Amino acid sequence: MNSILRFLSHYEFFFYILFIGIILVYTRKTYLAWRTWSAALFGIEKENSQRAFNQGITVLVFSVLLVVSLFIVNTFITPAVPGVQQVSTPTIDLAKTAETPTVSPTLEATTQGLIPTITSYLSRGCIHDQVEWTDPMNGDTISGKVELKGTVNILDLGFYKYEYAVLGSNTWTTIAAGSTKVVDGALGGTWDTSNLVPGDYELRLVVTDNQDEPLPECIIQITIQAPE
Repeated sequence: MNSILRFLSHYEFFFYILFIGIILVYTRKTYLAWRTWSAALFGIEKENSQRAFNQGITVLVFSVLLVVSLFIVNTFITPAVPGVQQVSTPTIDLAKTAETPTVSPTLEATTQGLIPTITSYLSRGCIHDQVEWTDPMNGDTISGKVELKGTVNILDLGFYKYEYAVLGSNTWTTIAAGSTKVVDGALGGTWDTSNLVPGDYELRLVVTDNQDEPLPECIIQITIQAPE
């Protein structure tokens, strides 16, 4: 159903051109058939012109009905069906820091296609096999250059970004971002912690769907130590 509606919406202009061309051609044919019928003197000639006139009227009515139906479908039905019209992924400013309050996962989060589990309550928004960190894990100690790994695997994914902040601070710095699903793999790029002050930090994974609605943030605590 969605693919048909998407096809009609995508090629709407070409359908209008086609139907308008058919209407113009058969309008002329119908007019000529009517003139022939009006001037005909013999029964066979009148019968043939009458048949051509009726055929032209039928095609014209059918074409007009198709144009009206296409207009109604693309104007009223298609926008009301979820998932038909694609939403572009917004451009992400990697240099921008965000200050977003932590959202505790509730049952309302299931409207975004997430399945609440015990992990979502113990790991501050992380949901197993859907939105989670896999390396490092909560409580790990890291140093130097680290390849961050995790899972971002939800329906209707728009984009995601991952950030860090000093523990107890609400000033987040973006590390990198992406817009493709990842399952227990590299989230992209390498994070160099060499220039950070050793201590306790938080990592958060922020996922947004293709309706630009943010999901509960997946936050873990890590410790950064100076390189040996």
